[in-house]
Amino acid sequence: MKPIKLLFVLAVLFIPSIAGAQYYGGGGGGGYYQQNGGGGVPGGFHNRTGRLAWGLGIGLGGMHDNGSTIQCDNCATSAALEVDGHIGGMLSPRFALLFEAQSNLRTIHSDAYNGDTVLSNNAGMIAGQFWLTPQLWIKGGVGLANLQVNDQGYASYTSGTGGAIMGAVGFEVASLRFFAVDLQGRIIEANYGGDIGSVTAANVGIGFNWY
Repeated sequence: MKPIKLLFVLAVLFIPSIAGAQYYGGGGGGGYYQQNGGGGVPGGFHNRTGRLAWGLGIGLGGMHDNGSTIQCDNCATSAALEVDGHIGGMLSPRFALLFEAQSNLRTIHSDAYNGDTVLSNNAGMIAGQFWLTPQLWIKGGVGLANLQVNDQGYASYTSGTGGAIMGAVGFEVASLRFFAVDLQGRIIEANYGGDIGSVTAANVGIGFNWY
């Protein structure tokens, strides 16, 4: 995996130490305001600490293998569909530790007789999400990936397994204490080695999140 991407993801995963410095209680003006009502914390961040965090997302983008576009014969569109989901917990008002699952699906062949052949890049990862502002967040994750080929009407088989690294950035266009809708951009790279090499997918999409 590329060193810059790895450093970015590690930085996000270790941000809890920064988030912890932002999360302090006590009396006076330095602690939580509206602590009993759960209104928020200094800086306008939502008080979600200790709550379950889960959500779903969907997006559109592209997929590449080793820097060259994955080609599709007779396809109406070159776009790749992306779906993702996560579940975990809020460790502080600004940091969540999550299990993240993501799939990027791309039609790689289509004809009138055999239907579509779909390539799916699937990953399961441990991820950290950190809010830079009450609405703007970054996310990074590392885990395992699986490359699947589904020849509709015939067979489905695994082409390879390997490591995955993911980075994302998002902005909450609707930001409530227990619910948020965000616009996000995601990039994921899976390294399968051998003849397959690496598969990179990037997309923009929308996410729905509950706390």
